[in-house]
Amino acid sequence: MRIVAFAILMVGAIGCGKAQPTLAGGKPVSYWVEATHNPDPRVRKQAVFKLGNVGPTDPAALPAVTEALKDTDAGVRRVAILALVKFGGDARSALPVLTELRQRDRDAQVRSDAAKALDRIQAER
Repeated sequence: MRIVAFAILMVGAIGCGKAQPTLAGGKPVSYWVEATHNPDPRVRKQAVFKLGNVGPTDPAALPAVTEALKDTDAGVRRVAILALVKFGGDARSALPVLTELRQRDRDAQVRSDAAKALDRIQAER
């Protein structure tokens, strides 16, 4: 009986530690947020993609993806748009930037993707 009580106590104590950070691709969200500032656009695209997979489960993901909408690389902007769609209605704060992209981005695919994302995000209530 003492062994069972001790085992339950140990399992409870181990389970009461700090909450583990949200992971994407085996790395914490903070790693991917930092990677959105990498000079290599391929790294930034991967980071934004991973943050899109995290979605609204981590509060740091949405601001980083929204900021990526302003990236100098059209490929990063496209991935950011697709990532925002994964946030659903939680991405409403990005609607002004998406509207700007739809109207003024120099890349036709970015404009098209932004229009589709606006429709999808606004439809979610």
